[in-house]
Amino acid sequence: MKRHCVVIGAGIVGASCAWHLQRRGRQVTLVDPELPGDACSYGNASCIATSGVVPLSVPGIIKKVPGWLMDPLGPVTIRPAHLPALAPWLWKFWRVCNTPNVEAIAGAQALLMHEVLADWDEILAAAGASHLKQSPGAIHLYDTEREYRDDQWQFELSKKLGFEHQRLSPADLKTMVPELKLDGGVALLVSDWHHLVDPAKATARIAEDCIGQGGRWIQDRVSTVAAAESGVSLKTAGGAAIEADEVVIAAGAWSNSLAGQLDYRVPLIAERGYHSQIANPGIALKHPVMSLTRHFVMTPLEGGLRVAGTAEFAALDAEPDYRRARVLLELAGRYLDGLRADDVTEWMGQRPAMPDSLPVISASPRHANVFYAFGHGHYGITQGPTTGRIIAEMIAGGKPPLDISAYRFDRFA
Repeated sequence: MKRHCVVIGAGIVGASCAWHLQRRGRQVTLVDPELPGDACSYGNASCIATSGVVPLSVPGIIKKVPGWLMDPLGPVTIRPAHLPALAPWLWKFWRVCNTPNVEAIAGAQALLMHEVLADWDEILAAAGASHLKQSPGAIHLYDTEREYRDDQWQFELSKKLGFEHQRLSPADLKTMVPELKLDGGVALLVSDWHHLVDPAKATARIAEDCIGQGGRWIQDRVSTVAAAESGVSLKTAGGAAIEADEVVIAAGAWSNSLAGQLDYRVPLIAERGYHSQIANPGIALKHPVMSLTRHFVMTPLEGGLRVAGTAEFAALDAEPDYRRARVLLELAGRYLDGLRADDVTEWMGQRPAMPDSLPVISASPRHANVFYAFGHGHYGITQGPTTGRIIAEMIAGGKPPLDISAYRFDRFA
């Protein structure tokens, strides 16, 4: 009989884990209260951001935070009532921001990033969904030359790790994005970025391919999980009992409640992101355009123009503040001449964020049949298929294709 593995979480990470496990001969059960692709994998910026290796916590960032918090259009906000609960995570985040840590983290991210395009191509081709990925590169913007010079060390570090960028002349930029307004700023073409025209559909197709090959789908929330040498036992909120040989915890920002039952909780928080999607924007971008001054992305999708970004720190169960989504529309209007915003939908999602910006891709420190795949932060959609392949190879008894020690579950123990 096939060994049975339960994957908890049907976002891009969980769906990819399930798909790869199915291909390696496991009987897979995929469990999530939402349909595959309906949570963070629905509303992200939809970019496969291969060069995003530098962590969020970099030298000098603490000096910028007060200005961001005071700016109503700023990229970061913290709900004051939730600050005490967030303080331990913020302390660990601050401890990352020194040059040796940043370089080590960037190197660890680069190991994953060099794998992601091939893994995306493989999984989409098998699922009959290759048409959902586009590869024209992305345009990154700075409002001023000084801001670009201040960040130039990050591009040099990225280049050292194998990721290139090209500065665009005003004439080249005008040809590529005629609607863009950037007086005196800097534009860069990052050619190895790709994007998905519908990230939710891509995730759903991967999950459907797994289920079509014999995988089992349960739409429910796992409430309890336990592990012993003989196997794992799960119970859902709907009353179902599931027995399996292994379990993968890939529940995004909700993973800690399950990790705490099996091992212990790790410094994982929900870093909220918002988007506004314009069904008929009146302009047609070919490339995703990212403002590195304002920290948001404008991505052309099948369903219109998605304007995504911001970081809001709040409790996992706090109500959304959709003013953050409307801020994004105002910012987009500053950059795109002729933008129409008459038919707009708004969304909020919970990024699973670790203080060092690295994901958890790891075996349990206590149980040989428990595995973790969460905490990808801004790069879940980028690293999902690669994470799934690594987890499947670990469970199947093979050697991971790269050194995964930097992503271990117990690195903050």
